[in-house]
Amino acid sequence: MKFFTFLLITFLFSITNSFGQSPTVKTTVDKTDILIGQQINYRVETSMPDNTYRLGWFSVPDSFGNFVPVIREKIDSTYSNGNWNYSQQIIITSFDSGRQVIPSLPLSVSTLEGDSSFIVFTDSIPINVTYSPADSTLPFHDIKNIIEVKKVFQWWIWALIGAVAILLIVLIIYFIKKSKKKKDTVIFESKVSPYDEAMELLDELQKENLIEKNEIKEYHIRLSEIFKRYLSRKTNTYQMHLTTDELLVELNEIDLSREKISAFANCLKMGNAVKFARYIPPVFENEKCFLETKEMIKAIHNIAPKTPENGI
Repeated sequence: MKFFTFLLITFLFSITNSFGQSPTVKTTVDKTDILIGQQINYRVETSMPDNTYRLGWFSVPDSFGNFVPVIREKIDSTYSNGNWNYSQQIIITSFDSGRQVIPSLPLSVSTLEGDSSFIVFTDSIPINVTYSPADSTLPFHDIKNIIEVKKVFQWWIWALIGAVAILLIVLIIYFIKKSKKKKDTVIFESKVSPYDEAMELLDELQKENLIEKNEIKEYHIRLSEIFKRYLSRKTNTYQMHLTTDELLVELNEIDLSREKISAFANCLKMGNAVKFARYIPPVFENEKCFLETKEMIKAIHNIAPKTPENGI
């Protein structure tokens, strides 16, 4: 009798543990530094318990971010230790030099009963794209004799050219500084506090009903700009140019809970998927991102260390 009870408890525990396991996603690349046009093996792997969830795989766009897929391999599936494992390898490349980022891609997950669903995103991965270095082993050309040329330009012509060049350089520097000063002034000079301004901008965004108008991309761009503007004024540093990964690094330096940062990071990744992969999330996911952004601003306002702020 005791042995039968032990087997029953073990069986029930294994069933509970299986249903309690959430799907996992892993994103890897075989290299993070490439030359322009060089290929990268981009691989996505997921694992989920059997008879628990239904997985909706992402569709590979013709381009995402500054990367172009070269080969889309088929989705592979294996079964091991009560889990279904799915994976897909995509060979991609980029023809834009500099620090590029492979954006997140969405995978939809729902229960078999269909009573709940959620979105899981792949990780965004930074890639450094450079030009091919010059070959120093190639032979040099022979030195040719000097060819005498006739003096065509007078000295005053060269002086005029030099003066025009200097004037152009001065004008370019002036307009760059003026543009930067104007941009900083718009960010930091305000009659209200960073927190009050952010709340007003969020209310205005909500009243525009961009979700109902199906302007989802514009909605997430505005949501991201409102948060970066608040963080710039709160920390008194210009942060409108930060990427998602750089923004998360800044948030990790603030005394916030990991759960709140993780929830907000998921919203930032969804915004990247909307902007770069043309992903259209459900209405409730858009509304959730709005609430997470608002709660993050409130949390920073209440918890973050006091810093000099304009307009307070």
